[in-house]
Formats: sequence, C-alpha cells, structure tokens
Amino acid sequence: MAKAIAARLFGDDYQSRVFWIQVCRMFDERPKVAKVELEARNIKSLDDVVVHFDPPLIDNGEELRAEYYQVKFHVAHKGAFTWEALMDPTFINAASVSLLQRIRNAQQQYAPQGTGCRFIIYSPWMVHPENELAGLWSASDGRIRWEELSKGGPRSRMARVRDAWIQHLGLSSNDELRKTIACVRIRQGPDLDQIKSQLNDKLRLAGFAPVVEGALTHPYDDLTRSFIKQGRVTFTCADIEAICRQENLWRGTVLLEPDAKRLGVRSFIRATEYLEDTTDDLLCLGHHFNDRRIREPSLWPTVYSEIEGFLARVTKKQCLYHIHLPTHGSIAFAAGYYLDSKSGVNMVPIQPTFRGRIIWRPAQSMTSGNSKWQSESIPVAADGNQLAVAVSITHRIADDVIHYLKRALPFVGRVLHFKLPVTGYSSIQDGTHGFCLANQLISEIRAQRTDLERIMNLHLFWAAPNAFVFFLGQLARSLGPCVLYEYDFDTNIPGAYEPSLCLPCVANSSD
Repeated sequence: MAKAIAARLFGDDYQSRVFWIQVCRMFDERPKVAKVELEARNIKSLDDVVVHFDPPLIDNGEELRAEYYQVKFHVAHKGAFTWEALMDPTFINAASVSLLQRIRNAQQQYAPQGTGCRFIIYSPWMVHPENELAGLWSASDGRIRWEELSKGGPRSRMARVRDAWIQHLGLSSNDELRKTIACVRIRQGPDLDQIKSQLNDKLRLAGFAPVVEGALTHPYDDLTRSFIKQGRVTFTCADIEAICRQENLWRGTVLLEPDAKRLGVRSFIRATEYLEDTTDDLLCLGHHFNDRRIREPSLWPTVYSEIEGFLARVTKKQCLYHIHLPTHGSIAFAAGYYLDSKSGVNMVPIQPTFRGRIIWRPAQSMTSGNSKWQSESIPVAADGNQLAVAVSITHRIADDVIHYLKRALPFVGRVLHFKLPVTGYSSIQDGTHGFCLANQLISEIRAQRTDLERIMNLHLFWAAPNAFVFFLGQLARSLGPCVLYEYDFDTNIPGAYEPSLCLPCVANSSD
C-alpha cells in the first residue's frame, strides 16, 4: 500500500515539474507562450499539461497553436515504449482506452489535418531499441517518421505495424493513420532528480527562486497540489507572477541588451526543445542527425549551405544580434566562419553556464590578460606533411587526437596541442577572455606552421565551449583550408573522431 502511494506521489511530482518547466517558458526574453493549463477540463485526451502559443509558432512551415502533454512517470526503469504498448490501455494504467486511442481522439478534435498541434508523450522511459518502434522514432525530435512506417509491402514488418494500428483505431486508410501520428512526439525525459535540477535552472533564468538543495519540501510541487485542490486550471504570465510574489518565490528578471535580435541554430533537440520561445528566428538542423551522429557524412555540405542561407536571410549590418548555439561544434565554427569580421554583422554568442545564459560580448578595448596558451608539438608520422591542431579547454584531447590520426590520417606529420593551465568548463571567464584566446590561438597556429604545412589542409580538433568555437570560426579564414572533426560521444572509444566540414565549402559558399 505504502509503495503504491509513494509511486503515485512521485508521478504527481514529476507532472508538477513538467508543468513548471512549461510555465517558465512564459518568462523567456521573447515569450511566445500565452498560457499554460494543468489537467485541462475541456480536453478529453493528453490533458496533463497544455501549452498555448500566441502568436502561433511555425513548425516546418505550419502554424503550431498548442502542445498537449501526456506525462507518464514510472518508478521502475525496466520498461520501454513499443508499438504494441501504445495499443495497450494497461501501459498507461487505464481500463479501456489506449495511449494511441487518446492520441487519435485528440487529433480528431484539435488537428484533423495532422497539423496545428503537438501531442507529446513525456516519460523517463526510452523506446525499446529492439522493437520496430525504434526504427520509426526520431531521436532528434521525437516524432514517428511516416516515411519509414509507410515503407514495405503487405507482408513487411512495417505493414504489420500499420495494419495493427489502423485496426486498433478503426481507421479506413493509411492517410488517416498518417494524420494521426503526424503530431506525435515521444520525448524521453530525465528522471525525478534530474528534472528537479533541470527545473531549478529554468526557474533561475525565468526570475523565480530556485529550490534549496537538500530541502525536504518543494514549494513548486506544493503550489501545484494547491492548484489541483482548488480546481485552478489555466495560468497566464501575470497569474503566475502574482502567485509567486505572494509566496515569496519571485525575484524578477533583468533583460540585457533588450534591443538585440535573438537568433538560434540548433542540431540537438534534447534540452533545447523550447529554444524557439527565446529566439526571433531559429534554424533547426536536427533532421540531418540521429541524436549526435549525422545521418550521412555527405550531408555536411548541405548543413553548411543551410547555415549560410539562414544567416544571410536573417541578418543585416545595422542590427545587433545574439546567437544561441546548442549545436555540434562544427556548426558553431561554421556560423562564425560565415560571420567573419568582413561580414559587418554585429553578432555575439550566448554561452550557457552554471549561472545561466551569458552574453559573450568582447569588450571594445581588449588586452590579452590571462589568455596564455601552453603549446607542444607532438610528432605523429615521420613522412607526413600536414598539420593537426588540438585545442584542450574543457578537457584534454591530445591522446584521442593522436590515436585517431595514426589510424585514419597517416599524412599528418605532427600535432600542435594547445591547452590552458587549468582545463574545465569555467576556464574561459567571459566573452573578452574567450575572444582574446581565440585571437591568440590563430596567431600561434600561423606562427608555428611550416611553409609546407601552410599550403596543405589544416585539421582542427577541439574540446571547447561553443561560444569560443564561434569566435575561432570568425577568425579562421586566415588559416586557409580547414577540415573540422566531431567526436563520437556515444561510443567514447579512443580516437572516436569523424570528419565533418571542409572550409571554405566551395560548392555551397557564396564567397
């Protein structure tokens, strides 16, 4: 009995924290969330949390008016999403209506053409890697990919899934099934402790008091329970601010450089799902990647072309810009490379830190300060004539780079390894420090290259904050042709690098 009660309370707390994360979206610098509902009364399906946008967001060219969340928390982590479980009412502790049927009901009511809304299943459980659903589910944005589900003849594995879902929902065609799943997103959320930490970060940024570490009570969970007891469902920004002022949970926010236009480029979806709330224009490159890995290496020039096209479209020389870069490092470098000093665009990166998001604007009067690199030249192949550069800021990478070079790039003769006296995520103090480091690094590379190395490709590896990498890209044209590399964090094996962009990207560049 006690275990069952505890499990239910954990589930309530999890839903509460998802609710407050959505509430924080109303307090972003460029708020697009108009109101948030908790266990909405007029919605029969997916009613745990509802987010309304005004004006609508643009999702793949279509207007997005609302997101409907079904929050599913399990104390045990042994379960997983499968295509069969979506048809099983017991999977969501229901008696007769399955999760898939709830989605169909919501789709008929709010998105009859399969557009206008998202239906988000949010849970710490993962999609089972050996189930057919794993081949349909996009790890980048959580959608069920119709282009995969529609493949195969009448006896294929995909046909078995299609036919079972159509029969379960009482549909008459594949097109009805396509519309039903078009809005679905299955998002693997953090566990209960992790979502508490994630919520604390959101609360700080939004202007609320964070929850004290180690506290026995959680004031925001308590407020959620009070809302439910009172039957209070709908909340606007003004409602929440008034409530939190009354409860001494409101600190207020300070908007720095309010006239700046906010841009975003992302290739990761996890933890950046709401970046569109804080930006005026956003380029999402997630469709080119399966989590961190690019779908095909040949797509990298296309990625650069999209970055270039996006920045050309949204930037003007007379405006002030901030850019958010939750991306692969190569993409942050490419954004800076396009926006070099000759572009005339006043753009600075936003760097996420433990203190929140920080504007990394270099000071007008800059000195090298403590921008001191330690460098070493490490021989790799006696007959190699090309140079690799390894930059260690957040952690040391020289051993991994050398391991990769010996395996994959026998024509690289040596590595110039640059490191700071202390590595870590706080090694760079601010934008001025970061830009000075990038400028000094470019000068050191140019000074230490031999004449033969200067006419060959330069191979660049780094472990560094993306804001620094953006600065490095801005200054890198003087280095000549560069090949960039990405580390495969999923395998974490020694030397797990793969080539990404070659710059300048002649086939796609307008230069």
